[in-house]
Amino acid sequence: MIAIGIDAGGTGTRALLSKDGVRLAELAAGPANASAVGSAVAARTIADLVQAIAGDERPDAIVAGAAGAGRASVADTIARALRDLFPQARIAVGEDAWLALRGAIPSGPGIVLIGGTGSIAYAEYPANEHVSRARVGGAGYLLGDEGSAFAIGMAAVRLYVRVLDGRAQRDETTDLVARELAAPDRDALFTAIYGEPLVPARLAALAPSIIAFAGKGNRAATKIVQGAAQELADLVRAAARATGLTDQNPRVALVGGLFTENSLLSFLVETRINGDLPGAEIIRGGDPPVAGALRLAEELAVSLEV
Repeated sequence: MIAIGIDAGGTGTRALLSKDGVRLAELAAGPANASAVGSAVAARTIADLVQAIAGDERPDAIVAGAAGAGRASVADTIARALRDLFPQARIAVGEDAWLALRGAIPSGPGIVLIGGTGSIAYAEYPANEHVSRARVGGAGYLLGDEGSAFAIGMAAVRLYVRVLDGRAQRDETTDLVARELAAPDRDALFTAIYGEPLVPARLAALAPSIIAFAGKGNRAATKIVQGAAQELADLVRAAARATGLTDQNPRVALVGGLFTENSLLSFLVETRINGDLPGAEIIRGGDPPVAGALRLAEELAVSLEV
């Protein structure tokens, strides 16, 4: 029984292969976020990586999760590329949040909140042979990503605009924006934001310092972090409500760069989740999404033998 799991994102793509439940190989490739590079390029990157890790083996099951694959058209494009290479394999393609959930919570009901450059909550509630699923957020930096590192950075940029207008007081939070964006004045700031395509990661890189400032009591940073925590907790609450998990003492996994360390943000998010979902079990850490993909592929392969 040969299973392959793939986690494809905006910074890179990872693959794991196991044989009879024993992990044998791991490979990595470049980014495959369909929203950024297009579904055709993402599908080719994923297919090439699967072919490389499979070698002479014939996989029984392949599970791929990819940023942007929450859209059916993207998932279908990736699935077709994999079927062309491995027609004998059972193939499942879904969004990366699905893998993150099953990396942190291997089975059963659960919710994952991903807080990184972007933000999304994803929930599953298997009950009576039916699985209720909900995806909340994940609309990207133009339409959503509430509470994300990008949103935190952008909130600080907006505050800096108020400082430059004389509507707010300069402090270490706005000084950070001026320094990191090389924007000592209004013209320089507008050039940094509008003069070239906006790179979300550039503003997201401001978030760790802003969260640290909030931990030290900076008022402006604290207000930004409080708002982000509320937005992130709202994603979880909405996902729980949509799947019927509100009163089920769900497990809630917090994953992504915003939750790698204890901070005022993580404390506030956990506090709000506990208030919204009494009895919830909050999980930090867990296996990475690619491990969740491999676990799902192994389950898929086993189902072939039943």
